[in-house]
Amino acid sequence: MPLRIGSSDARGDDVTHWQHWARDYAESYANLMGPVDGYYGNSDAEFTREMQRRLVASGHAIPITGVFDEATAAAVGYAGITAAPRRKIWIYTAPGSGADWWVGPAFELGEWCKKVLKLNHQPIGYAKGGYLGLMGGPPDLSYLDVTASIGAELARLLRANPDVIEAMAARRIDPNARVDVELWFSGYSQSADGIEDALEELFGDGGEFELIRDRINGVLQFGNPSKDKTGIARKTRAAWLRALIRNITTKGDFYAEVADEIRPLFYEWFIRAETELPFVVYSAQIILPALLNLVAPFVGGLASPLAGPVLAGITGASASVLGTVISGVLGAKDQPNPKLIELLSVRGVLTNIPQLVVLLAALPGLQAHGEYHLPKPEFGNRTGIQVACDMVAAFRR
Repeated sequence: MPLRIGSSDARGDDVTHWQHWARDYAESYANLMGPVDGYYGNSDAEFTREMQRRLVASGHAIPITGVFDEATAAAVGYAGITAAPRRKIWIYTAPGSGADWWVGPAFELGEWCKKVLKLNHQPIGYAKGGYLGLMGGPPDLSYLDVTASIGAELARLLRANPDVIEAMAARRIDPNARVDVELWFSGYSQSADGIEDALEELFGDGGEFELIRDRINGVLQFGNPSKDKTGIARKTRAAWLRALIRNITTKGDFYAEVADEIRPLFYEWFIRAETELPFVVYSAQIILPALLNLVAPFVGGLASPLAGPVLAGITGASASVLGTVISGVLGAKDQPNPKLIELLSVRGVLTNIPQLVVLLAALPGLQAHGEYHLPKPEFGNRTGIQVACDMVAAFRR
């Protein structure tokens, strides 16, 4: 225990025994499983998710993850495993752009809370879109489409949570009733933005779960584009939500520590665009040619081997990072939005060399955006994940 994708007999996990048991236990949906082969794969995980959905529907308070863990085993009576004492405290986590739900700083925080503090960890799955990374995303989904899917999935999970159902039922009878459920939320990058949007809607005034808003312990955010005042989204959250948010931010994070006004301007257009390009390439399509034309028109364009070194020399940005961005621009199928170019031109952005240099000089922040697993001076030489773990461990109502 636990059995998850990648578990196998070869690793000593006794998957074959479990597969035989599972087929006998749930004949009605055993067809979801693959062959009995001693390997716990995607089909086994889907079978377990269905098992967990049915258990939750019957009143068991367990996360739906596709991982056959001790809580699931105890609920179905597998191998004589008994349930450990359970706390009605839940942490909901979501990964960054384009990532699977089982990776990233928020997930690592949730797993630590599960193992050490014995909290219930429920990951949030959502439509993949690599918009704040460098891998790009599906061309038929905008940033807003993806963040909306986070909210829809979080709402579904909360509606199915027996502890939440119990608390809501009590509060509908008496808004001041004592209830036991406690909630934590954590996101990274794009999902941090999406989680805050969802919480404002679901727990805000008139929201579906407003009655248990006071049961939220905290919202722990990594690399948050919605960070108050400095986040690229330039959003101002409701006062009750701002009081719950704890931002964990690396120095110079490209999306959470934004001093210039150019990136937020691009963000306003980017989040609505149905594009497969990541934000940095979407922006660089316009910014890089403009700056190169202003300071070194003799180079002849981005395709020139001189373009990268010249831009690196002007801005002080990493040549390797610039090279990656330039390659993304040259390989982009989408063309820059002419209306955005017109707006930027009218505002004088594309002829303001100091502003453009400041923007490109911030590119190392792309690397900082992905370093929450590394010890950092700003975290007291701990990792951002450890900082968040300490926040949860120290919390007292």
